[in-house]
Amino acid sequence: MPNRRPALLLLGGLTVAWNQRWLDAARARGLDLLVLDAPGPHAATLLAGRHTPGHPLSRIADAALTDADDHAALADRAAAWAREYDIRGLCCLREEYVEGAAVVADLLGVRSPGLRAARVCRNKHLQRRYLADWSPGSTLVPAGRRTETAAAWDGFPLVVKPVGRLASSGVRLVADRTALLDSLDAYGPEETLLFERRAEGPEYSVESLSLHGEVHYLGTTEKRTTETTGDYFVEMGHTTPAPGLDDPTRERLHAVHRAVLDRLAFDTGMAHAEYRIGPDGRIALIEIAARPPGDSIMALHWLATLAPLEDAVVAVALGERPRPARPQRYARQVYLPHGPGVLAGLDVRPGLATEPQWFDPAEVRAQVADCATPGDPAALRCIVALKPAGTRLAPIRQSGDRAAMFVVDAATPGELDAIEEHCLAAIALRTRD
Repeated sequence: MPNRRPALLLLGGLTVAWNQRWLDAARARGLDLLVLDAPGPHAATLLAGRHTPGHPLSRIADAALTDADDHAALADRAAAWAREYDIRGLCCLREEYVEGAAVVADLLGVRSPGLRAARVCRNKHLQRRYLADWSPGSTLVPAGRRTETAAAWDGFPLVVKPVGRLASSGVRLVADRTALLDSLDAYGPEETLLFERRAEGPEYSVESLSLHGEVHYLGTTEKRTTETTGDYFVEMGHTTPAPGLDDPTRERLHAVHRAVLDRLAFDTGMAHAEYRIGPDGRIALIEIAARPPGDSIMALHWLATLAPLEDAVVAVALGERPRPARPQRYARQVYLPHGPGVLAGLDVRPGLATEPQWFDPAEVRAQVADCATPGDPAALRCIVALKPAGTRLAPIRQSGDRAAMFVVDAATPGELDAIEEHCLAAIALRTRD
């Protein structure tokens, strides 16, 4: 078809509102940007801004709001755009769209992780079956057999996971059978659960880029979770690259990740997998996603390597051999702990010289906007309140409960620890009863 403009399709693409490095990567290649995302209270407000000259989202050529699970509607929208645009690649930016993105890529004949990888990565139970060689032992528990299975379970502590949720929601450690039986009331009457042996040891994630099955980039991120203070596994910190790993252990972790990708027949795109390394050195897969990581991990890679990883993700989607940069600094995201109460404010000592942002999902504003050079001193990049003042805060039992965070970077792990300690002493999340 003549005169079709070259384009890149982003599913879950309203992420570009807060991470415009995706827009930069498309523009650098002369591509129009097409965005599919879910209907929601702020989606229409965000997209309305793209019709205003000079608005950051004015670089989006066209957009539509379609439910992630409606694969037929996603395919129809993509097919209609393909009559008008030469869609040369697509990227999936949100977990809910992983499977639909693979369907659309297959329809359009463009690169993707592949239908097997997408299907397995979107299903916690299939992950345990396909990737059993690297997974903790687990049992699928239908809603009607919870009490029976719990009463017969032998082997504690045990991790309970609802298979249909996201962002650590409902993932809980139970110490014994009584606690297991008591925990079951927290799940919906139709929810299917996984009962899993607990994987011991510190947690890391591996971010990788593949092109036609060949891995071109491996980055490792160190995690902190709430498990040290309770029964839940909410991520409260990320450090890139992982400073606590020696080179032989990192190489073993990367070898396991490559084997996992091979088992999935992972073709082209970004993968984000979480692992634990036990006291005996065994590496256990916790979960793998066929998409870029969440939270601010993409920004951490940018701060660490001084080059946007988003550009390399777009490169492989278009069939280009990526040239991702290697880490030259260390970067960390820290979530502030809190108990229940009403969010009253985010106080910052004047000497910190950084004003807090109050995140508004209907507003276009990059959370991390600046990048260093290799020898720069340690820096605080942002402080962000993730909920509006007046929000009633719950105990932190899933990612959506977190209320504030900051991002720092430095030339060495020691300097990174020092600036984190300085920021924790200078930033206070204020609540009232």
